[in-house]
Amino acid sequence: MSVHPLAFLLGVAAAPFSAIPTPGAFYSQPVPPNAAPGSLIAVEPFAPAFPGTAGYRVLYASTDIDGARIPVSGVVFIPLGAPPPQGRNIVAWAHPTTGMAPGCAPSLENGGIGAGTLAQSIPGIDRFIAAGDIIAATDYPGMGAPGIHPYLIGDAEGRAIIDSVRATRSLPGADISGKYAVWGHSQGGQAALFAGQIAKAYAPELDLVGVAAAAPPTDMNIELTEPFRSNSGRLLAAYVYYAWSHIYHVPITSIVYPQAVPAVDIVVTKCIGNLGQAADAIHSAAALNPVFRSHDPQSIPPWPVLLTENSPGHAPPGAPLLIFQGSDDTTVEPHFTRSFAAAACAKGDVLDYEERKGVGHLTIARRSAAAAAAWIQNRFTGLKPPDNCKD
Repeated sequence: MSVHPLAFLLGVAAAPFSAIPTPGAFYSQPVPPNAAPGSLIAVEPFAPAFPGTAGYRVLYASTDIDGARIPVSGVVFIPLGAPPPQGRNIVAWAHPTTGMAPGCAPSLENGGIGAGTLAQSIPGIDRFIAAGDIIAATDYPGMGAPGIHPYLIGDAEGRAIIDSVRATRSLPGADISGKYAVWGHSQGGQAALFAGQIAKAYAPELDLVGVAAAAPPTDMNIELTEPFRSNSGRLLAAYVYYAWSHIYHVPITSIVYPQAVPAVDIVVTKCIGNLGQAADAIHSAAALNPVFRSHDPQSIPPWPVLLTENSPGHAPPGAPLLIFQGSDDTTVEPHFTRSFAAAACAKGDVLDYEERKGVGHLTIARRSAAAAAAWIQNRFTGLKPPDNCKD
């Protein structure tokens, strides 16, 4: 089976099939009344921690697109030993797609999440920990904790990322500096860009120094409507249509045939944390063929507005940007990312855009990890960021 049709937002690796776990009682704890965004609801040790760190599974409060408080889960890795005098900086990791059901949460160590353990799946984690940085890795809403995962809904994912940074403040040994950077791949790249856009308004008490993204989807109007001609494409479409119809309160039957809705309801319960899970998910998505989408989303209100709203770049980036793109990426195709970069430059954003020759979607974050880590450390130390727009 070819991996790349799923690679648009995945990050799967060759791993044996594993059953989808069921989140335990830790994940179902409610948000306390009047809880502030980023406040801890619960915390417990997380294993396996990355060497030289203390790992914590966290449940924290965040905010959905309607302004309601919701629980979100994740994992935080804190380096052992005394923090530097100025406190520890934080790197917030935004993961690529592992599915959208609660059991697909990376904090459940579901199927290895592409690299054996959650810690091993974070590109550059060894460099960040060696520099003394904290890693905050959100699951996003609706994964681990109950609820509908706001799949590719940028504001909701961005808030969950920022609140994962806030949640570190109460953990043993954190002693944060207040500075943080965001680093994401694929779905997580889009989420990272949105975190940057909302950071100053949503968390003015924190200092976002930079946003790094690998192969971020940036033009939802095209990238979310063109690839839906295969089972793997329809799987992705089912995730989007299900999540957006529930969260935006739009009938899914506005763009999906009624007879296809039961198959959609099954598909969205599937995780894609490894190739075995992905194969099972694609097999389920076969039930969507040939009758699935009744209308192009671009032709039915309010879908065109939603597609535009969830395309990053309609607000200031909030911090210097670093974007990696593989020249051989057949899922988030290079011309989309180049167009986004050109538009960012035209608006006067500070951007370092790097295209890696011969690199595809699945490997772009890992192949760029060293450069991303170095760039982030330079932002923490206050060095002037490189700017391709002025080259």
